[in-house]
Amino acid sequence: MNITLDTNPKRAKSPWRKSWTAVGGKQKRKWFSTEAKAKAHTDSGDVSSKRIGTDLAVLPKRDRHAALLATTLAKENGFNLVDAARFYMQHNEISSDMLFSDAEVLFHESRSGMSKRTQTTRKSTLGAFRSFRDQHLRDYTRADIEDFLSQGDVVNRTRHNWLEQVNTFFNWAVRKKLVSGNPAKDIDAEQDLGALPTNTITFLTFDEVERLMRTALKHQPQLIPYFVLGIFCGIRPSEITGEGGKQHIDWDDITLVSTEEQEEGEVAEVNVPSTSSKTSEPRQVELSENAQAWLRLGGELPPKGIKDRRIDVYTKAGVKWENDIMRHTFATMHCRMYRQPERLKLEMGHAQNSRTLYNHYRSGRVKLIDAKKFWTLMPYEILDINTQRANTQQTA
Repeated sequence: MNITLDTNPKRAKSPWRKSWTAVGGKQKRKWFSTEAKAKAHTDSGDVSSKRIGTDLAVLPKRDRHAALLATTLAKENGFNLVDAARFYMQHNEISSDMLFSDAEVLFHESRSGMSKRTQTTRKSTLGAFRSFRDQHLRDYTRADIEDFLSQGDVVNRTRHNWLEQVNTFFNWAVRKKLVSGNPAKDIDAEQDLGALPTNTITFLTFDEVERLMRTALKHQPQLIPYFVLGIFCGIRPSEITGEGGKQHIDWDDITLVSTEEQEEGEVAEVNVPSTSSKTSEPRQVELSENAQAWLRLGGELPPKGIKDRRIDVYTKAGVKWENDIMRHTFATMHCRMYRQPERLKLEMGHAQNSRTLYNHYRSGRVKLIDAKKFWTLMPYEILDINTQRANTQQTA
């Protein structure tokens, strides 16, 4: 704004003149008795302009652009921005304008029943996101998520994990009506972050499964349901045992059907209730014929003292044990035999956007003939083998 001061000696009472350009481009001037009064004067419109300018300056650049665009649209379409905001909130049923840090506390509380490893990973990622940018949930954009994912010198797999955790959080926030949309939902992990190489995972071969089940049948028959639900159904060990405060799978959750019932359309399945599920979402896992046959042998649900008894079985069977090896075996054999990834994701309880199935299990390292043997391994075959061996030893 251009301001000039000049004097006119002919004006005895008010010789000092101040000239300036007001808001809107209008030229204004005013006379004063002294130079000091002329300099001290501030136009009321100018004060308003400076204040508004300061308020706008504190907004991020993208918000200033959004405000200008919204103002233009409102003017062109004849509506008020405040009324539009209220209409939007009413129709999207947003309950509050919560800070990420406050919502994060509620989110972790809602996931308190998950395994300690999962909780630690999730808290670490969301804590890093909060430190990166803690603001109201409605203010996050895709650009914020992308900025977070691009920070630091980390491997690409870590960025994929970050995206999965942030996406899970915002999906929860949408369900809880804390925000109207998920800013991470349109980020494609493979296209935007880069494809990940296939993970090398450990799973049991058919021969190892056969040895494990034979050993369990001989030395720990009460553990048969534990191994069947893990290996032939892909149910997490914590869901079977109730580890972490969850409700364990019980015989009431298992439906076995006869051949006649199956012909009539009945389905044999295991129901994993939300109170058992790691993700707190219920799911059903269809039982194969051999899984049904093994479960009809009975056993403990939930099993007691599982750690030492499991060690006893796999040690005697000569099988190397690793975390999630039963679940990995189920998924690998299922992929090789049935080629139904969407069904498998549902039965394993994967998140909708999870890449675990594609990154881990489609390795093709299982021969089809071994997958067929896996899905037809029956307990009576093993019993016959044991009987034959016992008879041979007695004859010798």
